[in-house]
Amino acid sequence: MDEAFIPDTIRFGRELTQPAIASGREYLMTYHEAYCSSSFAGNSRRYHGLFIDHGRIILSSLHETINGISLLPGWWGDRPIHESVAHILSARLYPVTEEFFLGSALVTRTRELDQGLRIRWEITGTADLEIRPLMIDRSIHDLGSEHQIQVEPVQGGYDWNGYQFRCTLPFTSEEHHYFHARYPLDAARGYEDQEDLFSPGIFAGTITNDIIELGVYPGGTYHLRTSPAPPRDLINRASHLCIQNGKIITGYHGLMQARGRDTFISMPGLLLAYGRYHQAEDLFRQYLRHRNGGLIPDRIPDSYNSADGSLWFFWALFQYLQTQQNSPFVDGIIPDLESLIMSYPETVHTSMEHDLITVSPHSTWMNTRYTPREGKPVEINALWVLALEVCEYLEINVPVSSKQVRRSFYSFWNEATGCLYDVLDPDDAAVRPNQLIALALGLVPFDEGRRALDTIQNTLLTPYGPRTLAPGSPGYQGTYTGDAFCHNGMVCPWLMAWYIDALIQYGEHPWHVSRVLHPLSSYFLSDGCGMIPELFDGDFPYTPRGAICQARSTGEFIRARNTILSLQGTRNDE
Repeated sequence: MDEAFIPDTIRFGRELTQPAIASGREYLMTYHEAYCSSSFAGNSRRYHGLFIDHGRIILSSLHETINGISLLPGWWGDRPIHESVAHILSARLYPVTEEFFLGSALVTRTRELDQGLRIRWEITGTADLEIRPLMIDRSIHDLGSEHQIQVEPVQGGYDWNGYQFRCTLPFTSEEHHYFHARYPLDAARGYEDQEDLFSPGIFAGTITNDIIELGVYPGGTYHLRTSPAPPRDLINRASHLCIQNGKIITGYHGLMQARGRDTFISMPGLLLAYGRYHQAEDLFRQYLRHRNGGLIPDRIPDSYNSADGSLWFFWALFQYLQTQQNSPFVDGIIPDLESLIMSYPETVHTSMEHDLITVSPHSTWMNTRYTPREGKPVEINALWVLALEVCEYLEINVPVSSKQVRRSFYSFWNEATGCLYDVLDPDDAAVRPNQLIALALGLVPFDEGRRALDTIQNTLLTPYGPRTLAPGSPGYQGTYTGDAFCHNGMVCPWLMAWYIDALIQYGEHPWHVSRVLHPLSSYFLSDGCGMIPELFDGDFPYTPRGAICQARSTGEFIRARNTILSLQGTRNDE
């Protein structure tokens, strides 16, 4: 695949009639604090729903019956899932459009999100159509509901707790309970996985060669559009998914909160790559306002659990300076930057010894209790060098010269493994991908750098990124079964950008570098439905895990793609 070519539309065919494929392809549309997300087989996790607003499920799904054929989506007790996908002819994204042939009618159903949810059925032929909204009142995190769903029938549909449900078909009140909706992805993680849904009534009618529309909107906004439609370009669209009210949120579905580390890892791809400099500047200022000595907050206003958030801040600033070095914005934050860098070696999570940074346990990006990494982590000290160099470039006072730290950094080299220690003092020789950040920044001599990349390629690399731990190491697990293995074998696709940077740094041929991203690009355009997930299994078949759309995975995928496009441009110039 030519990395320069990303189509505007993702297309699927009859493979969606296979339940395993249909359920594995999850889509996501967002609008401010609302989203629509499900799979082509229906809701497979508690976070799914056709319209979710401010973390609250407003419409779970629809049960459509067309010409006597039931299209009830999802998993219900012992009911076979294949019934809900058997009639799909094709689908495309975005918006979410599916085509069916039902009886003698060709039906094209389109779902899109602006200030609310719009669903349109285009019917060629004649269709007896019945549509039942399936509702529940709960947070996305908690199954079940004790809230009474109050429905008020009105002209064109009904109102419910401040939301309008309107359709061009007439509405008839006819309450019905749907029992034992199952969410298999929750069950697979050992969580509660069943609940009941409620239908307040039915929209029904016979339609010939016409279009039916249904909308779900907050009160007062029905049929009102005040912002442009999402970009059609799939890469640009992906960059918007994790931006909410000017903030970068960690991901969907269960990580919908802004985190300092994730904000600055993903900022180059999500904001800077598209010239959204004012948004980036607002985030720089916001996190500086809430800093505590040498730490920026992990979560605003007062959570400071991250030893590396401040260093990722300087990484994002370094990327900003590549094109905005004369920006007056930087002049305005110089005092804060100096205070941040001077205070960084003396915080509750960081200290400096022999020019290198020591951190407290569980404070790096590998932050589960199963990867404490107390001591001097390799990527912390690589980013420490970069932060010092950025400050020196800006003529800011620093606590130690970057040249001194570069000399001390060579102590990370481990001749026995042919790569870098993951942590020093205490020494941890486990082969992990954190060293890629040091390699990408050119902190290792050329010959040793090539050896390290060979070790990484032979032990860590998968089609979708490097594993977090080499197979065969103590504690390695290649299939996700819980947090114990999140950073002990799972693949983190965001690190693929750093692998590509490291290959370039150590002289790899541009053609070989460009090939590295092909599998992840193919995933983005197929099973990923225009998104990059948080994790993949470390073992074949590299099943996606965690958040279906993560900010740093998406942002770094975009940055890696831009890097490869620039390589291709250089090659063409030659």
